[in-house]
Amino acid sequence: MKRLGWVALAGLLLIPPYAWAQVQESANDSTNTTVKSGPTTGVQGQQPRSTTKAGAYSASTTPTPSTKPTASTYEKKLTPTKTLAEATEKPITPASTSATKPVASTSSTAAKSATTASADASKATGTAPAATSAASGDKKEYSFGDFTSETLATKAWDALNAGDHKGVEVYTKKAISLYENKAIDMSKTVSDFPPKDKAFSFWALNDVATAYFILGKSLQAQGKDNEAREAYKTIVDKFPYAQCWDPKGWFWKVASAAKDQTALIGTKYDFGDYTSQTLTTKAWESMESEDHKAVDLYTQKTIELYEAKAKEQQASLKDFAPKEKAFDYWALNDVGTCYFILGKSLLARSKVEEAKEAFNTVIQKYPYAQCWDVKGWFWKVAQGAQDQLSTIGTPYDFGDYTSMTLTTKAWEALGAEDAKGVEVYAKKCIQLYEEDAKKQQAALTGFAPKEKAFDSWALNDVATCYFILGQSLMDQKKYPEAKAAFERVVNDFGYAQCWDPKGWFWKVAVGARGQLNKLLALSGS
Repeated sequence: MKRLGWVALAGLLLIPPYAWAQVQESANDSTNTTVKSGPTTGVQGQQPRSTTKAGAYSASTTPTPSTKPTASTYEKKLTPTKTLAEATEKPITPASTSATKPVASTSSTAAKSATTASADASKATGTAPAATSAASGDKKEYSFGDFTSETLATKAWDALNAGDHKGVEVYTKKAISLYENKAIDMSKTVSDFPPKDKAFSFWALNDVATAYFILGKSLQAQGKDNEAREAYKTIVDKFPYAQCWDPKGWFWKVASAAKDQTALIGTKYDFGDYTSQTLTTKAWESMESEDHKAVDLYTQKTIELYEAKAKEQQASLKDFAPKEKAFDYWALNDVGTCYFILGKSLLARSKVEEAKEAFNTVIQKYPYAQCWDVKGWFWKVAQGAQDQLSTIGTPYDFGDYTSMTLTTKAWEALGAEDAKGVEVYAKKCIQLYEEDAKKQQAALTGFAPKEKAFDSWALNDVATCYFILGQSLMDQKKYPEAKAAFERVVNDFGYAQCWDPKGWFWKVAVGARGQLNKLLALSGS
């Protein structure tokens, strides 16, 4: 049988948005409002990556495209965001449905109008309602709006996202100058993190600490590491119980994030917006680049931040969430995806027992985690983990689980006369994609023209895998099994085509009929 050449394909990473929510408070001390800024979570996606929506990426989903050749046709990419993430928020997570810029609080405690708040702040501080900055010969005006810490923090986040470091300085220092004394007073009244139902009451504590955090991020981005350390240290020392609201329904701890940032200064690592989508995506990228230290860093941070929520979401399910609702389980998707990524990384380092523990965690604790593929579907993370466990100690690896990769590996195994490898890869492709293949076959009334043939990727690859499997069985003189495999091609996938890199398609069913004729001669029946 003539060995086919290969076609290399590439995909795109889904890069999660930087999404932080924002704050509410009033310039008047009696107003009960707070910051709503900070990481929003994402599948994954997930994820793969992770992200995109939560979990997907991500969960996700491997976030990097396959560049491996295929003897087949163009098809979808299975691994996460590829949620995560993701799943994983998506999130990577699996990861996200989070806003792409800060969202103002809708707290009903914001009693004063912007006009009144601005007037009060101006009277109290004697400040003008705007500041100007000369940069590159041009003057840029910064408006403080109503002077609430919500407005100032929101503007600071916006400036940080836009890379406007002067704007960050203007808005964070204004928030600090107006509200730091109140924040210090509030900090003295607590000895632990206030519960969720009371946390908004500590608006100045939360918002001033968040302003220092934003300032630290900006200074860090400018390479002013010592000043950034000072900003983060101020949070840890003065405002250890500050919290920042995530619009998905919880608070994150500002001092903990400040410690993370301090530890990462001088390294190439960055937790970004702390969403599970972002973290899961970064974990996928790190695994692809074989940066195992980064894999540990990003997966463990995702697990640390979101495992409790993942367990809660898992407990609410009795089966896999349908596609239209799967993104709602961003934490489950992205955390499950991160354990999967961690397991893959540990295997690559020959830490077999630790890898088994990671894969078994997915299977036992997060059986309904799903990882989003950016082409439009989820894959089951626990199933992937089970596959990894079943191939430990063997030379087999499903790679990114695309039909392209699996079909390519099946051809390679056939060429190497590795019957076990053919069985492993061909059957995995059939298991994952036969349903899609049948739908694509049913949609055709004849062979697709060359310019559209690649659209029938599942049909082409599944039929090709049955053909490869039949050829391997035929070589092993397992004639009845070989006959059954070739007959599946002829009877169920008559319009499948396989691409030859020299520039044309060959008809898989025609090839299968030829092999059936050979079998008839060989077996005499």
